[in-house]
Amino acid sequence: MIRDGRQLLGRIPLFAPFRPDDLDALFGCAYERVMRAGETLFQRGDPGVSMMAILAGEVRILLPSEGGQDQVLNVLTQGAVFGEIALFDGKSRSADAVAVTNGRLLVIERAATLRLMEQDSGFAHRVVEIICARLRATIAQLDSMVFQDVNQRLIMYLLRRHDERGLARIDITQSALGRVVGSARETVNRRLRDLEMQGLIALSPGRITILDRAQLAGLVSSISPVA
Repeated sequence: MIRDGRQLLGRIPLFAPFRPDDLDALFGCAYERVMRAGETLFQRGDPGVSMMAILAGEVRILLPSEGGQDQVLNVLTQGAVFGEIALFDGKSRSADAVAVTNGRLLVIERAATLRLMEQDSGFAHRVVEIICARLRATIAQLDSMVFQDVNQRLIMYLLRRHDERGLARIDITQSALGRVVGSARETVNRRLRDLEMQGLIALSPGRITILDRAQLAGLVSSISPVA
């Protein structure tokens, strides 16, 4: 079952600069973990000892609140990496990670990754780029929650998911999408149907496919820059 994990490592942008033997070494330090729907993979404040790559399934990254209205930061699917911030700075987790569905994870320990960072400056440089990109995306998302309406937040999220993975297909339920953009599922459904009527996206159960990225981006009237 874990065999496909080695192939996944080669497709993760974080590890793109590595030679096959580098990936073999990293994969040799990894192990597979089965996750169950609803399982908390880690919580904010937990020690950051590993990062995880999704072999199969869906994971929600969120910030808990005392009032019970958790802020969903992202919904991740196969091929996505999470937990890397705490992994590289050695500090506690900055958010919760919860399994949305049953699935499998490839777990990479902090100690093994730090050894590779020490041995390969290209890997270390790529790590810095990834962390900066994630930080900018988070700041942009928080900015949009304040200054943009639901339709703009929805479109910005779709564009970001498209650009992060380079894929037109986005696997996410409308309920999860509503939590990400801070809106009710019914409102999200209406907005998505409008975009579908315009020929910009195609909808299917648990999936959104972007048909015309340029036209979709043109609907966003204003985007606050992130310095």
